[in-house]
Amino acid sequence: MIRQLILVLALGSASAGAAEVRPSLILPVNAACISSPFGPRVLPNQPQAGTYHYGVDLPAPEGAEVRTTAAGEVIRIQNRGPGGLEVLVQHKGYVGVYSHLGLVTPSLAAGRTVVAAGEKLGVVGHTGVTFGMHLYFEMITSKPIDPAPYLGVPMCSGAVQHQLTPIEILQAGGKLPPIRHYCWTLASLKQCP
Repeated sequence: MIRQLILVLALGSASAGAAEVRPSLILPVNAACISSPFGPRVLPNQPQAGTYHYGVDLPAPEGAEVRTTAAGEVIRIQNRGPGGLEVLVQHKGYVGVYSHLGLVTPSLAAGRTVVAAGEKLGVVGHTGVTFGMHLYFEMITSKPIDPAPYLGVPMCSGAVQHQLTPIEILQAGGKLPPIRHYCWTLASLKQCP
């Protein structure tokens, strides 16, 4: 079931001891959990997956609908690199990256750019570097941020994920710095060289 988009606006300064409030986003797929979290990671024998995960993996069957997490404007559709077929959407306050799609909705492929909250972008596929069917979802503000607190879904294992430190990554034979990064100017968004 699609969640309603709830935006909470804080007026004035936060009072001491007040809990942090985050807006909830519509789930981009009907996922019950996150199979691979945001942050450092080492995947043995899978160097093409990189040593840092800038988003989250949401397991979903092939052909499952991929929806926008909020209203926005499509700024790029691309099919290259580890993300395979991707749609990048400028939402209010962040860019959403939706990766490993099987296909993009025909009207978007034909050039339509404005999308509503919860609108179908395409379907889950097996493009790019994947190790099982899933949607990769990334949020970029001035830098990539963890989407998990905004999506409100737990880890698939039910456990709290231990985030590896750079020293643990190096000890495990991983490489630094991370290999996937987006750069942008006011006029364009592109993958860094």
